[in-house]
Amino acid sequence: MPSLASIVIPAHNEERRIRGLLEALSDPAISGIYDIYVVCNGCSDLTREVAEEYPGIIVVEIPDAGKHFALNEGDRLAGDVYPRLYCDADTLVAASCLKVLVDLLTSKDVKAAGPRVRYGVEKSAWAVKMYFRALDSPLMISWLDQHLTGRGLYGASRAARERFESFPPMFADDLFFDSQFELSEKEIASDCVVTIWVPVKLRALLSGEVRVREGNQQFIAAFQTSSVSDDPELGTPPRSRDRSVSRLKVLRDWWRDLRGRDVVPLTVYLGVNYTAKLLLFVKKKRGHEIRWR
Repeated sequence: MPSLASIVIPAHNEERRIRGLLEALSDPAISGIYDIYVVCNGCSDLTREVAEEYPGIIVVEIPDAGKHFALNEGDRLAGDVYPRLYCDADTLVAASCLKVLVDLLTSKDVKAAGPRVRYGVEKSAWAVKMYFRALDSPLMISWLDQHLTGRGLYGASRAARERFESFPPMFADDLFFDSQFELSEKEIASDCVVTIWVPVKLRALLSGEVRVREGNQQFIAAFQTSSVSDDPELGTPPRSRDRSVSRLKVLRDWWRDLRGRDVVPLTVYLGVNYTAKLLLFVKKKRGHEIRWR
């Protein structure tokens, strides 16, 4: 029986966090149905050995540390098996959730999709909890529901994956992927929920957000200096952006939808983002290299 989908899992030093995902992928309900590839990239821990404990999962190792290397190697290995899902190694997802996405993406149309997210903040510090609580506010959800970023899992139909050649060398792979599609081509599967374990301490959250800011800057720089004709690997320019919408209108909409209980979380969220932006500026000023982990 031919495989119904392929799943690519980039993994860099994930020995402590990858078991939850691999246990779900070893569920008998999907065993042998999907081609699953764990691509260990530049690991210095036992990620490969842990992944090899799970039967039915193809594990490969490449020397280069970088998520885009792993994603592109996974694409090469997966070949012509679609739909294609890309999943972070530290994401918790049920077999039933994967089936929802695969069914949704088994289409001749251009379709890209992702799950809804539950943030695992149970052990996190207060400030970290407030940061992620802000993401559950109506102000943030209205934006997040239009994008496939920050979900730990996203996928494409065959026609959608043909929108670009390969993942470019940038941290923000999900932002790049999301930018390839119109709003009408994207869908958030309400019946599919993943858990993303977030940092416990504020310092770790800030470190992660510094990398996010760097990824955003890489993405912007790539599209400022390249066009479709200049670099086909970058695919189409960012989509779903209405530049005619003024900042005043955005602020007015935010004020209209603001709830009292969202004030503190949103204040923490803005503070973390501003601090991360400042830290990134200082690091670059001092010549520090921003690494994925």
